[in-house]
Amino acid sequence: MDIQLIRAALAAPLVLAAAPAVAASPYGTWRIAFDHPGGSVPFTLEVKPGKAGPVAWIVNPPERLRVEQVAVTADAITLTFPSYNSHLDLKLSGDNALKGTATVIRSTGTVVLPASGVRGAWRFSPQPVRPAADLTGRWNVTYGDNKVRGLAILKQVGAQVSGTVQLPSGDMRYLSGELAGNQLKLSTFDGSFTNLWTATLTGNTLSGAQWAATSRPQGNPWSASREKAATMEGVAVEKPGGERLAFRLPTPDGQMISLADARYKGKVVVISIGGAWCPNCHDEALFLGPYAARRQKEGLEVIGMQYEYGTDQARAMRQITSFKARYKLPYPMVYAGQPTPEDTKKVLGDVGPVKVYPTTIFIGRDGRVKEVHLGWSGPATGALNAKAKKDFDLTVSRLLKERA
Repeated sequence: MDIQLIRAALAAPLVLAAAPAVAASPYGTWRIAFDHPGGSVPFTLEVKPGKAGPVAWIVNPPERLRVEQVAVTADAITLTFPSYNSHLDLKLSGDNALKGTATVIRSTGTVVLPASGVRGAWRFSPQPVRPAADLTGRWNVTYGDNKVRGLAILKQVGAQVSGTVQLPSGDMRYLSGELAGNQLKLSTFDGSFTNLWTATLTGNTLSGAQWAATSRPQGNPWSASREKAATMEGVAVEKPGGERLAFRLPTPDGQMISLADARYKGKVVVISIGGAWCPNCHDEALFLGPYAARRQKEGLEVIGMQYEYGTDQARAMRQITSFKARYKLPYPMVYAGQPTPEDTKKVLGDVGPVKVYPTTIFIGRDGRVKEVHLGWSGPATGALNAKAKKDFDLTVSRLLKERA
């Protein structure tokens, strides 16, 4: 071989064949953020392959909420929440990021929130600055223009903060975020319900604003002061005058339900008034389904009375069916109209109008209304949730002992 050719070959740079590009996968852990009133609303999304298909969890520490329906293609994730009639559609872009929208239903109609995602599980800041204090504890809250009283229950580890806020209308489910310096940010998303809370810590006082998906730009003002013994009644109890309810309402499968039906004669009847749009109603259903099944043989019957957004009754019936299926509720659920004072008063008479969802009506064996419980404290509230379940059980047990 020519010596010059050999020398040229040895001097030539070594060129390695490029490895084939590995396509990015939608599976993994993502930080999803919504473009939301008040600023970004982030949460963690975990998407994994499963034996029967892809599975996903929404993470608002400490809660890991399994998504109802998940579809994954080579470059897209679709999360569907039939019980809320909402969905999240995300598309994988060339820079290994996600873009898309969340579609949720509110009293004003359909709301579309732009969404984006990057790999990771951080919430508001990848590396929050050193927190100015530890917020762990209980805080007396003043909320909104009407200065409604509430309770914040917070836990802090390093800069990471989790907890919830309980108001007379219900709790905010699992809030998660951080205290960076003296700036507090908390967010949540459960498939439909979105919330953003921000505040500045000054001494022993928090002050800031809260936003939901349809909030005004300035949000709702709130403040809180730390108090070790701070508490509140998460569920208000009313004792009406023994009214009798007379309604006849349809179920999605075509039945008509009335308290005059033989099934309810001489029984204790609990009417759970809610709507699929109501996050606290979902939390109550988690408790009420197994409870109703366990105590039915003692003479307890339950009716779910749903008030749904909009005038489309067929859509409302589909919504009720999905809600019932998600929680495997063993009792009938009826459609009662829209969640307005007029519709609730029309069905419930003097017991209405309903202002808080869920509202629970307890009817004795004699067919008369004995108690009405307003609101619910969900699992994020800890001791308040335990008390709500205990008080519910005490009321049912007392009524079951009474004679018709």
